[in-house]
Formats: sequence, structure tokens, C-alpha cells
Amino acid sequence: MKRSLVVITAITLIMSSCNRINHELATQVSQTSITQATSELNSAHDKTNVVLILIDDLSHYGVTAYGANRLHSYDNEFTNKVFSTPNIDELAKGGLRVDRAFAYPICENTRIALMSGKNNDRNYLKPKSQHASDITFGDAFKRAGYATGLFGKWKQTRGTKEIHGKDYISEFGWDDYAAFDVVDQGQRFINPNLVINGEVLNYNGRTDLDPETGRRWYGPDIVNRQALRFIENNQDKPFFLYYPMILVHDDHKPTPDTKPNSIFDQFPEVAQYNNKGGDDRQYFPDMIEYMDKLIGKVVNKLEQQGLRENTLIVVMGDNGTKETFGHVLADGSIYPGRKGGNADNGLHVPLVLNYPKQIPANSDGSYRTYDGLVNLTDVYPTIAQAAGVPMPNAEQVDGISFWPQAQGEEGEPRKHIYTWFIGNNTYKDVDDLGIIYAFNKDFKRYAPSKEFPSGRFFDLRTDRLERVGDKVVEAKWGIKRFSGLPLESLTAEQKQGYEYLGKVLKQNELVPVTNLRISAPHKSLTEGGSMQLSSHVLPINAKRQGVVWSSSDPSIVSVDKFGEVTGHKKGQAKISIHSWHDAYPLSANRAPTYFKDGLSASIKLEVK
Repeated sequence: MKRSLVVITAITLIMSSCNRINHELATQVSQTSITQATSELNSAHDKTNVVLILIDDLSHYGVTAYGANRLHSYDNEFTNKVFSTPNIDELAKGGLRVDRAFAYPICENTRIALMSGKNNDRNYLKPKSQHASDITFGDAFKRAGYATGLFGKWKQTRGTKEIHGKDYISEFGWDDYAAFDVVDQGQRFINPNLVINGEVLNYNGRTDLDPETGRRWYGPDIVNRQALRFIENNQDKPFFLYYPMILVHDDHKPTPDTKPNSIFDQFPEVAQYNNKGGDDRQYFPDMIEYMDKLIGKVVNKLEQQGLRENTLIVVMGDNGTKETFGHVLADGSIYPGRKGGNADNGLHVPLVLNYPKQIPANSDGSYRTYDGLVNLTDVYPTIAQAAGVPMPNAEQVDGISFWPQAQGEEGEPRKHIYTWFIGNNTYKDVDDLGIIYAFNKDFKRYAPSKEFPSGRFFDLRTDRLERVGDKVVEAKWGIKRFSGLPLESLTAEQKQGYEYLGKVLKQNELVPVTNLRISAPHKSLTEGGSMQLSSHVLPINAKRQGVVWSSSDPSIVSVDKFGEVTGHKKGQAKISIHSWHDAYPLSANRAPTYFKDGLSASIKLEVK
């Protein structure tokens, strides 16, 4: 295939006025530029393929491109254990290594934000409950004509009373999927529980061997093969492959490459966790290397199919390494893992981008790096801009594209990161358990909480792990939260940072929705005809701007999650929207799936 023409589409850069402080340098582009970009995109022979790979539970130092190649076990399973990630390293050398990429402290919060490009306070209501009315990058790429595939760990839905969990994944734009943690968690590694395109597959207890490997059934291998087949099956059309890997999350198990082979062949498939009964942390280094090997298989498949030069590959972590491990740095010091924590070692993740001839690499073989801040919400607008894919409801997206910087432009569009974190709790628990903060390269400020009524403030230049403070609170999973610097003794520079981040927190306070309305270009349409409706959420800086679209009679007029209506037969029907602010839509098998007694708007349409 020919090298694609990468089009910078202005729509991915237009952010709502309520997010001005978060989008200080986001470029607004004129309608003329939009028209020109669309014309250039339509004239391109080939579109950009996108492969987005998400590693489960690994800090940036878990990729050897970041300068650390040894691991430490706090359980004394190993010390100074050498490991390598040559396939990811090669992608980094041939592209861009992002040195300040940050996610949420645990995986589901990250996945919701990554897929939607939104901060959690917009759309994270309850664990395993993301509602299909939430527009994600899967929806955007599918709507743009891409084949879409998801292979790996899902986690964030359980289905509704109307749609079973095994089928609900497709509501987010996925044509093809093979996933773990869909209808329930089950086993992920040896003899796993998976759902493949709506079919529930339970490998538990099987004694037969995988005919493609001659070894026991291994979840990461199964979903990897599905991803490779997806590439083969869609080599002649543009595709978006989302690969949220099952590795390297616990339970810790040997891989098919662990030697001798008998270790994997005889290892217990069921885990008790906590480093016992099928969970053995000595195999963590093997898991990292096998993860890298599977990424190499994806790259090799793209090369074999002649797609490599036409494909943007992004590799990222979803949160920090578990606290039972540490990363041994070049100077011999140990950077401790702290998954679940909100300091650097819970949030700082690897991020590598590679796109031949589009993302320049250093000619001397060294790593080309980007030192600007990148939040995980920035990935969606970045890949959308690289592929020329419009983002529906782009004004609701909090992420900022750094695609121009990936291509070599100067500047750092993001000046700070704002985080609203409730962990595995619900939106109702935010006052009791929520952790809200903002940070830039130098400083970090936490909003007041029950534990720390005055908030907290840290100087990240000298205390990136946030261990300064007289008061220490021990939270779930043994996480220690320090009180931070005494506010009365801040330097002038620290005071400036404190005040700036205070403005960021103020700007991001929850503003409730007060009114909704629907606009339509016409009040009627023909049988088989379609029309785009628009929802208007007021005030414009309301936090939860999502809506749920519905039709009183879908057999006459149906409406999709984007507000596009289609006429099916003559008659009249009412199209309604309900606000995420008080409808609280959930994919948690709850009845009702969303509440209809709150804010709403409707419009009557006729099919002639």
C-alpha cells in the first residue's frame, strides 16, 4: 500500500470554551482550513491504519527504552533481575519516546478516559458500567469507515437488561473482538475465560492442547492470534486495532517461554493471588518479556502484509507497576512500583509512537524524545488527527492532540494535567473517597478532602514520589498519603505554582446541567432517509454533557448514539434526549438502564 497522506483535521483541535484553561495552546483553525483538510483527505488514496497497544500494570521504567533494565522484588523473589523489551525499544528508536506520559492509578479509570478522551468526572459513574451512549474512539473510527477490532482486556461493561454483556462490546463501535473480563472476570492466562465476537468461551480445566502452539491454552496467545487475523482480514481497508493487553497484570504465572517448559505445562491454572497458589511473582520478568514478544508479532504481521509504512503504532501503559516490584535504575537506586497510588510511580507510564516517514527518528540511533506533558486523554485526539478521523462531539473531549509535536513541531500544548479519581468506587462516593488534583512539570496541588481538609501541595522537582509532610494517612492497599509542604513556608516560586494549580482546580469544579434542547434541520424525512440532529446542553461549561438518545417508536424513526435519525416507515415518532447528569446511564444489568424522570428534551418527527 502507498504511504498515506496524514491530514491534520481542525476538528480535533477545537475545544469547548469551558476547557480553555486546560487547552491553553490548542490551535483554532478556520472553516477554510477545515474544508481544505477534508478535501485533501478525500483525495488521499489510502488512509492511515492505527494500532493502539495498552500494557496492563507497567510503569515507564518497565520498558527498557527508558533506561532501566533490572527488576527488584520486595518479596525477595529476585534482585537485579535483568530483562529487556527489544520490540518496544525498536519502535521507540524508530519513532518517538514520550517521557512525561501519565495515566490514572488503576486500569478501568484509565480505559474509560483513554477510549473517550474525557476526564473521569465526565463519564465514570461506576466500575464495569460504561454506558454505550458514551462516544469512544471505536465509534469515531467506525463512523469514519474504518474496520475496528478490540483484542485483550475489556473490563468496563457488564451489559444491560436489553443487551447481554457478551454482545455489549459491539455497542462501542467494535466490528471484531476477542476479550477477557467481559461478562465476568474469570481466568486470564492458563485456560482462560474469553468472549470472542459474542461467543462465551470457557477454557477452565481443559487438558487438551492448543493446536497452534502444542501447549496449554494461554489467554494472551489466543487474543494475539485474533489480532493478527484481524490485520490479515482487513489488509485492503483502513483499520483501527485496539490491543489492551492481558499482560502483565497479576496473577503472576510462567509464560510459554519460561524454561524449562515443564514449569508452564504443570503450573496451577487457578490463582489464590498474593504470591501463593498459582500466583508466583518470580515470573514477573518473564511476563514482561512475553508481552514484548507479542507486540513484536503484531509489528511483524504488519510488515508481512506490506502495511507497516501506512500504520501508526502507539504503545502505552495503563498505570504504574505493582508495589511488590521495583525498577532498578542505572545508578543502582530503586524506583518503587505503586499501582493504585496518585504519585509519580502510580501514574507515570511508557508511551511510544512509531509511524515510518511521518514521525521522524534520530539518525544516530539514539532515542528521539518528547518532554512535554501528555495525559492519557490526549491519545484519542492525537490518533484521530493523525488518521484524519473526525471526533463526534469533540467539544466534550478533554484531551489535546500532540500529533504536531510527534511530527517534529516545537511547543508543548499541554501545560498541566487535571485528575478526578474515585478508584473502584462510584460517583456518589467522591466526597468521601475522591482524590482530585492538578499538576504540571514542577508542582502538584490536591483539592481539600476529608483526610486533608486544607488540601496538599508538593514540589515535584525534589519530591516526585510525594513523601514530604508531617501527617501520613495509610489507605487501601497500603498506600501512604503524605500531607505535603507546609503552606506557610512556601517560596515565591512555589506560591506561584500553588495559585496557578488552584485556578485549574477551580475551573474544573463540577457544574450541573440545567437545560437541554434538540435542534433539527427539518421536522420530517422520507422512508430510508436520514438526518443529523443536534443536542444542546446548557450551560456550555456543564461537566457531564453526555446525552442518551431514544425514539418512542424505532420501527418508524430510529436514532443512534450520535443523534442521527433514520426513517423506516410512514408515521410519527418522538426523539428524546436525557442528560447524563441525572439519568446516570449504566451497563450494569440494572433496571432501568437509565432514569427518565430528570432533565430531557424531545422533538416530534414525521416520516413521509
